Amino acid sequence: MKDRIFVSGSIAYDYIMQYMGEFKNALLKDHLDDLNVSFSAHNKRRHFGGCGGNIAYSLALLKENVDLYGIAGKEFEEYKKWFIDNGINLDLIGLDKDKFTATCYILTDQAQKQITTFCPEAMESDDAAIELTDEYLQTVKFALLSPDICRRTAKLGGIFKEAGVPYFFDPGQMTAEYTVKELKELLENAYGFIANSYEVKLTCEILHISREELASQVEMFIETMGERGSSIIIKNQNGERKEIHISRAIPTQAIDPTGCGDAFRSGVLSGLRQGFSPEKACKMGAVVAAYSIETEATQLHKFTLDEFWARYEENFGNAANDNFGISEGGD
Repeated sequence: MKDRIFVSGSIAYDYIMQYMGEFKNALLKDHLDDLNVSFSAHNKRRHFGGCGGNIAYSLALLKENVDLYGIAGKEFEEYKKWFIDNGINLDLIGLDKDKFTATCYILTDQAQKQITTFCPEAMESDDAAIELTDEYLQTVKFALLSPDICRRTAKLGGIFKEAGVPYFFDPGQMTAEYTVKELKELLENAYGFIANSYEVKLTCEILHISREELASQVEMFIETMGERGSSIIIKNQNGERKEIHISRAIPTQAIDPTGCGDAFRSGVLSGLRQGFSPEKACKMGAVVAAYSIETEATQLHKFTLDEFWARYEENFGNAANDNFGISEGGD
């Protein structure tokens, strides 16, 4: 039975810090070629993170059958227990006992802008990667290829294409690391593409194409735009492309934007797995993102399904009135 969601991506310990000013006030846009800046960081805290881990965590909150694929290092035990306690399957997580788990340093300014430094360490260990069997692939409804080592993501894209499993390509912070060949092949084989506005622009620049040309290469194109919500471009029943804007869900308080994009992706995948329209799925993503923003770090938000759907209705109206079926192209 195809009821599982596959998520590949980073598994990392996040060190989250705050900058008490705004980055833009320390940057001279006409002198970026001579960039040499330093920011004072405050309130350093360690959290469980990584794009793959974050997405899997919120999918588990949504009661989805999620399989996390990635590689961790020798000090993984604490994080492993966290995953198990939160109902995340670890059968596809490889382990390199000679290297440390990946580390991410995130600095957020007072305007909620971020600068991130990422050290992959164990993630680079190809020998530790778990092989996907044909039997397992037959159980996967949707896959999301989130930021990971580029060569591994490119390989997974080929595997899912051959197995007939629809996948979303989410290049994220690794966008600039892909070769042109890898980007083209991952897009050519993908069912969907999801990225924030900056990553969309960067992908277009690398491939020398327009946003419209990028969107035309996949069945479902999703661009996240922070406080401005998200935009989806899909085919309607007549085969014509239609763009729909989804407003954000309003958080009760804005504590930390770290990981809200990963939370959004969880809602989208859950909605599509359940057969909801792309518009409803993106609204679900917006609600999960709002929960994430209301807490520090990326895996501390909590909700029950009843609480989730109540929040959905507060922001978008009666969920029962939304259309079903991916081909519908809207509510």
